[in-house]
Amino acid sequence: MITEKNNAGCCEKKLGLSKDAQGNLYLGEKPFKGYGVNSFSAVTYYVDAHSTNTFEEQFTLLKSYNIPFLRVNFGGYWPEYYERFDKDPDAIISKMRDALDSAQSHKIGLICSLLWYDGAISYHVGEKRSAMGDPHSKTAEYTRKYVARIVNEFKDHPAVWGWEIGNEYNLDADLCDKSLKSFIPQGPATPAVPSGFDFYTSEELVTYMTLVGEEIRKYDPYRIISAGHGDMRDASKALHNAAIKHDEDHLWENDWTQDTIDDFYEMCAYFTPDPFDAMCFHIQHSQRDDEGNAYYLDTWRRFGKVISTKEYLEAFVNAAKKTNKVLYFGEFGDLIWKETAPDAPEYFDNLVNTCLDAGIGFASTWQFMTNNNIANDNGIDGEKLRILQKVNLDFIAKGDQPIDEYWN
Repeated sequence: MITEKNNAGCCEKKLGLSKDAQGNLYLGEKPFKGYGVNSFSAVTYYVDAHSTNTFEEQFTLLKSYNIPFLRVNFGGYWPEYYERFDKDPDAIISKMRDALDSAQSHKIGLICSLLWYDGAISYHVGEKRSAMGDPHSKTAEYTRKYVARIVNEFKDHPAVWGWEIGNEYNLDADLCDKSLKSFIPQGPATPAVPSGFDFYTSEELVTYMTLVGEEIRKYDPYRIISAGHGDMRDASKALHNAAIKHDEDHLWENDWTQDTIDDFYEMCAYFTPDPFDAMCFHIQHSQRDDEGNAYYLDTWRRFGKVISTKEYLEAFVNAAKKTNKVLYFGEFGDLIWKETAPDAPEYFDNLVNTCLDAGIGFASTWQFMTNNNIANDNGIDGEKLRILQKVNLDFIAKGDQPIDEYWN
């Protein structure tokens, strides 16, 4: 067990977040509920060799609004990050430790996303993304070694509240374009000569996730591990079935037959294999029509009908309960094109209440987009923080958020 002795040296406690056999979430030894934020820049901008420290200011601000935890990119993004890590891992690890020590001093926990971008490592080692499905590939080998180094380094740090594989890998799974124009990695990870092996199936992804989770568990036996998944595609089962029938060139035709509710439950479980114990999802809350007019997403076409946001959230709650996993709403409150709308604060307040009414006790907003992803309390970001503050103070008053007990 990973533990920390108290000042007297006579007692021990768990560090970070964990779950029990029924899927209940704990902070240390006590049940926990909390609404945090995403702060993409808090660690990664500092880890970047060309960036300066911004986390002290960010942590101070967020703690003043009673934010208990942050979901962060705990590493890099593009393949060049892994090039720098290979050359001088100790320098990067030292910067990671600086950020964690600062978080501890501010009494803020971090959900550490280890491998943010799904195309980075395979490109770095000279393979295609589908190599994730081969446990003996260079992609798998590099991933194991990298994850082992980071997790083993910080497994005893109290500011690490949980681990995460990366960001929304499921949204690229099972998508294929036989013309090799869509669904191909873009930017610095774009393949020079694309092929069908630049696509990956959910079967290959689950193989990769499982080996990552097992590597984490070698060093950290109980902290929660989140998949970091985005929204569940409304045709996830049909897309999965189509992808596993790929031809010898690793190509297939997408099938967009809509999921039933039972398909949804099945695929939520499939995308959260053991030892992953936090079923994660992300939702954006606005869209634009064909004329470019923005509108809030208040209804969803799912399971052969139109359902409300609350009904959709309840479906995720039920999916987690069926598998005895923690439910983590990893990104919510991203209003995108409606962020500056006059009624955005009211909408966000109603959304938070909808999350609570649906039974979601563990969530983090995606925000700070208008200021280079650096935490601030200007405009809608400040409105969101004040709303979240009320939620967390209510959790504290009800005994559902044992923050002081944990940090003391």
